[in-house]
Amino acid sequence: MRGAQAYWHAGSEGNVIIDPGYTGSVGAVLRFLKDDALTPDWVLLTHHHIDHAGTALAVCQATGARLAIHGADAPYLTAGRPRERMTLWGMADRLPGRLARYVVSCADCDLTVLEDGQSIAGLTVVHAPGHTPGSIALWSASESALFTGDVLNNERGIRTPPWTVNQAHAAARRAPERFLELRYQRAFFGHGPAILDGADERVRAFLAPSSRKPAGVI
Repeated sequence: MRGAQAYWHAGSEGNVIIDPGYTGSVGAVLRFLKDDALTPDWVLLTHHHIDHAGTALAVCQATGARLAIHGADAPYLTAGRPRERMTLWGMADRLPGRLARYVVSCADCDLTVLEDGQSIAGLTVVHAPGHTPGSIALWSASESALFTGDVLNNERGIRTPPWTVNQAHAAARRAPERFLELRYQRAFFGHGPAILDGADERVRAFLAPSSRKPAGVI
């Protein structure tokens, strides 16, 4: 969805859009829903960055879906959002207001605040901070699937995000270690193609000290 992956998850406990994309992507999301007669119950955000969360409010307003994000990232969706450190995303804090609204997501509305280990619509929240304070993955044990958000990307092989987009780079490098305790055949990334078989083994191989690659570029 304009640079990042958006996902539809239909579970027995509710229908979910995960990370609907940049501001301006709402038309594409709504066309997808209309074409397949889909009604979302939730918009779940793996983190607050605009390539994942920018159109979340518009999608919720158009569909009646509820919006949920980890509590540590929820303040970044408000008009009085915290300032970020000087990364690619932190530069937005220094832009004029009219320009900043195109690169800073704002969904100052009624939010459901997520916590580590919580189950929502059949997905388990896995808090893995570093890329942002509230970065999460979403895990389905029953479907053997993991939505990694930006905790990992798969654009040029499995990698962690580069320092230029991380709120706390050292923590971001350690964050995917949260996945070591999980089992999943399929992994769906915020950036890059999915792995549809043996995903947990490939992630564990990446996390082995001798196999860690330099951070890729999102």
